[in-house]
Amino acid sequence: MPNWRELSHAYGSAEDIPEIISALTPDATSPAWDDLWSRVCHQGTTYSASPAVLPFLLSVASNWSTTDRVMPLTLAGAIVAAPQTILDGNEETVEGLRILALSTVKNPELSRQDRIYLMQSVLAFQGDRLWGRVLDHLDDGEFSALCPACRKSLYVVVGKHGFFVTSGDWVREPCVVKTEVKPSEAHALTGIGKWLHTVSVQSNDAELSNWVCYLFGKSNCPACGKLFNLPDAIREIDEP
Repeated sequence: MPNWRELSHAYGSAEDIPEIISALTPDATSPAWDDLWSRVCHQGTTYSASPAVLPFLLSVASNWSTTDRVMPLTLAGAIVAAPQTILDGNEETVEGLRILALSTVKNPELSRQDRIYLMQSVLAFQGDRLWGRVLDHLDDGEFSALCPACRKSLYVVVGKHGFFVTSGDWVREPCVVKTEVKPSEAHALTGIGKWLHTVSVQSNDAELSNWVCYLFGKSNCPACGKLFNLPDAIREIDEP
């Protein structure tokens, strides 16, 4: 059992963590979830208490139904993917989370949003700290990026708002210059793209599988005109 008084979270001493954990329920709208998220993964930042929470998240997720365990697996994924998180000594727990998330993401009853968040968590548990943090932007439809050639800040729009790249405020200024995204062919996907596409297809979500093809496609920079792979531009914004 962790010595919570020796650990800290976003608001100070972590001695209140056991009480919050004991109040967790499968209800994702429970205030206990907000309390825990704000302390151990505040706006994506983690603290010394954050890795200590992982075994408890694995325990509750293991005992809940596949539709109820999305929240604990998503929080665990966010903790694991955070750049500040040190996982020394938690390797078995992370592997347990990975196995559980892999089996859970196949549940056909999941909403698209939950499936995207679970796919993101799986990638985090597998050690991919980029897609383990940013894949959820597929749900809101916009990724931040940098042109690999000219370093222009870009918005990569993939999903419910369309498929294009722009450097302007496309929401407030719909007439900004946009370049079309050319999707990858499904059979040409490899690695993470292939896995995301396969999970989407197996879940009978044809639209999501189509979005994955676009996410791993290409476009031209609206500033310099150079052709680039979307994942490369998204990765650029994540690197120091």
